[in-house]
Amino acid sequence: MKKLLAFFMVASVLLLSGCGPKGASHETLSALNMRKQAAESAETKLKELEAKRLKLEEKKVEKEARAEELRRELENLKIGGE
Repeated sequence: MKKLLAFFMVASVLLLSGCGPKGASHETLSALNMRKQAAESAETKLKELEAKRLKLEEKKVEKEARAEELRRELENLKIGGE
């Protein structure tokens, strides 16, 4: 995903620096604008997914800690029952 985003950013910069408004056709400018919007949309989606990943990682850590706590509790119950 990051490689795709980087590609769009580099392509946008190259296209924008190579085409000035005087020599560019309306279709070219429109295509550039669409690609810019796609790159911005991809960046937004990337940020959303990274935030979601961080939340899921936090939940994972919490669940692992709870699982360990329950393992210790189970072990204590086994030891106490013998």
